[in-house]
Amino acid sequence: MKKGKLIVISCVVFILSGLPSFARSDDAEKPVVILDAGHTNKMPGAVSITGKYEVTYNDNLVSKISDALAGAGFVTIPTRSPGQEIKLEDRANIANSHNALAMLSIHHDSAQLVYLEPIEQDGKKAYRTRKPISGYSIFVSRKNQEFDRSFIFAKLLGEELIKLGRKPTLHHAEPIPGEGRPLLDADLGIYQYDDLVVLKQSKIPAVLLEVGVIVDPSDEAYVTRPEHQESIVNAILVSLNKFKNIQ
Repeated sequence: MKKGKLIVISCVVFILSGLPSFARSDDAEKPVVILDAGHTNKMPGAVSITGKYEVTYNDNLVSKISDALAGAGFVTIPTRSPGQEIKLEDRANIANSHNALAMLSIHHDSAQLVYLEPIEQDGKKAYRTRKPISGYSIFVSRKNQEFDRSFIFAKLLGEELIKLGRKPTLHHAEPIPGEGRPLLDADLGIYQYDDLVVLKQSKIPAVLLEVGVIVDPSDEAYVTRPEHQESIVNAILVSLNKFKNIQ
């Protein structure tokens, strides 16, 4: 370096729970939705009848939801990227760090072992329902400080899923170990699950959607068909638009 000359390099790094903020200044007037793809590669969730982990289904659908919402004028902020590890509390922290319309956590469902039989799929232990269990489930927490608005969003989402010809699965209300969840609306498949961390620690309206039962042969086939995924994504988009318009 020559004398009398000074080179200054400025570097500003913004860190929020290890994640960047995806909102841009030109998006300031758009409604923000936090999209949470359930599970991670280290904690991959249920094993489907085809031997795939739940996290794969979650990541795939969240990507489609994000694209659809962005095309409809929403800003979507993911709680994690595919392959990224993150704690449950940090998912809620990300939701709380943005002035968001709502948080939607996407999962794909299984059932308690009493309902399942073990099978082998491509050398991997998997499970299959002993009798048909199909449909979606929606969860909200009364410990969420925006419970009333969470319930409104849940009802709007359930109504749109019913319009697709989907029915809610009510097996989470069965009086067996691991279940027994109170049903707030049996017709729409809305359950109360107070201690789900991503719901109770979020300070914005928050809903968890179990899209379908991936240990059931017919339901796993349903949720993996592209045309059905498109319909589910559109149902989510319509419900968020309706929810946005009643704020």
